[in-house]
Amino acid sequence: MTPVGRVRAGVALLALLIAASTVAYVVLEDVSPFDAFYMVMITISTVGFREVVPLSPAGRMVTVGIMVLGVGLAFYTAGAGIEYLLEAGTQRWRRRVLRQIASLSDHVILCGYGRVGRGTFELLRRRGVDVVVVEVDPDGAARAQEDGALVVVGDATHDQALLDAGIERAATVIACVTSDSDNLVIVLSAKALRPDIRVISRASELEWEAKLRRAGADQVVAPPVVGSERLAALASRPSLTGIVDVSLAQGTVEFFIQEVRVGGASPVAGKALRESGIREQTGASILAMEAPGGMDLEPPTPDSVLVPDRMVVLGGTRSQVDAACELIGG
Repeated sequence: MTPVGRVRAGVALLALLIAASTVAYVVLEDVSPFDAFYMVMITISTVGFREVVPLSPAGRMVTVGIMVLGVGLAFYTAGAGIEYLLEAGTQRWRRRVLRQIASLSDHVILCGYGRVGRGTFELLRRRGVDVVVVEVDPDGAARAQEDGALVVVGDATHDQALLDAGIERAATVIACVTSDSDNLVIVLSAKALRPDIRVISRASELEWEAKLRRAGADQVVAPPVVGSERLAALASRPSLTGIVDVSLAQGTVEFFIQEVRVGGASPVAGKALRESGIREQTGASILAMEAPGGMDLEPPTPDSVLVPDRMVVLGGTRSQVDAACELIGG
């Protein structure tokens, strides 16, 4: 029975008890209906006032029955009422979240808010990407809410949770729950609902990578190897973003590949690469440039011109790429 059903049942039974007890007092103790009703109410409420009239043994038995049944029904009804209010508040919150999600498009659906999921969310938010978190664990959902995320409380392996998260309008789904088998189901569900959607999956164990790819995952990431940084980068830069790990004697350096559109106000707009000074100023390299017509990328030459509003592909360390993006984007 639903909370509202329990409230209705409790109120009805309580009203029936009050009516029956009032009639019993009138018949057994020969008191007015008002005095009988008053006697019933002070008994149920346990306020401890004196009896209206001295009670006969039969009247005392009625009083005992009122104490046992009335107090029990009162607590039952009050508990059901509190549960109903809490559920109503939860439903109002859920409707508000769904309205906010309905206004999003090209967002990322992040399934799972554990250690990796939380780190991925923080990186995506820092890059200005809209994120909807799907989390089945109430504690994890509460943490996501505290962190400022839009949260769908539900099991991401179920289609409804992904639909509530706006998969019809989303750009990317990240499956990073703890269980690789659950991630596999999320990948299958996402691709079944939106065959064209980009799906990135976490793999806790490397042998799951092939299975997840066969299930339809566009990228599979092993967090013990590359962590939250790569998940966020793949989701926030979908058209052409890669991170190449280059092992050097002093450790591992991440080589970033990122697109940027040439800004009309950029100091390098209209210049040939040999004249732009991009490499000298930022350390980043131009790996490719958008061909006329905007359909393909072509390798650059020293004489290639940085045409405003065309895309170029940069490569370098994160700081180098960020500096080049600022210079070229204007």
